[in-house]
Amino acid sequence: MKTAILPTLLLLPALIGCGSREEGLRLHLGLAFHAEQGAWGESSSRQFTNDRGEHITLSRAYLTVSSVEIIPCPTLSAWRWLRQLSPVGTAHAHSESHPRRLGTPHVISLERPDGEALALGTLHPPPAAYCRARLVLGPADADAEGEPIQLGMEGKTLRLEGTVVPASGGPAQAFTLESAAVANAEVPLEALSLTQEAPEAHQLLTLAYDRWLDGVSPLDPEAATQAVRNAAASVTMAPSP
Repeated sequence: MKTAILPTLLLLPALIGCGSREEGLRLHLGLAFHAEQGAWGESSSRQFTNDRGEHITLSRAYLTVSSVEIIPCPTLSAWRWLRQLSPVGTAHAHSESHPRRLGTPHVISLERPDGEALALGTLHPPPAAYCRARLVLGPADADAEGEPIQLGMEGKTLRLEGTVVPASGGPAQAFTLESAAVANAEVPLEALSLTQEAPEAHQLLTLAYDRWLDGVSPLDPEAATQAVRNAAASVTMAPSP
C-alpha cells in the first residue's frame, strides 16, 4: 500500500501548484457585442434580418455569462497528464473561481453600444501558453453582476423582447423569450503566452447578437432555448486593441 501511495503523494505539490495564483501575471477579460451581418437601431434597440429572412427588432436583450476559463495548450509532460485523471483541482462548483477561471456571473445587455467593451475581470493564471477559452452561459444567481433593477434575471440565462415581421411580409408580431438553458463555447486563443517576461495581456470576447435568432422563428416555443445555443455559437475571442 505504501509503495502505491508514495508516487501520488510526491506529485501532489506539482498538481496543486499548476492551479496556483500568480500575482505578477494578469489577463484582463472584456466582452462586447457586435452584428455579424449588420444591424441598426438606437439605444438598446437593434434591428436585423435573421437567416430565415425575418425582420427582427430587439427592444430589450439580456444574457448571463456564467463563467470564462482559459485552457493551457496541450503538453506531453506526465504531471499534466496525471492532472487530467486526478480529482485535485478539477472539480468546480457552479460559479466557483480559480486562477484560470472567472466564476462570477455577469448579466449583459444591448444597452451597451456595439463594440464597447465591458470589463469582466482579471485572471492571475500560472505561467503557460494558453490555446483555448471556454465560456459558459447559464442562469444568473443572487451574486450576478449587472442584473437590471427593473427586471429580475435571477434563475434566467436569457431574456429577449421585440417584434418580428415574417419574410413574406405582414404586420409585426411581438415576442418575449426567456430561458434557463445552459450552453458553452470553446474558442481559440491566438498566441496567448503569459510569462514573467510577458506578464500581462488583454483578451476580448465578442457576441454576434444578430445570429441569436437564426434557424427558428421567435414565435416558436423552442426559440428561447435555441437562442441560448446560438448565443454560445456566436462567441469569438481575440486580443484587445
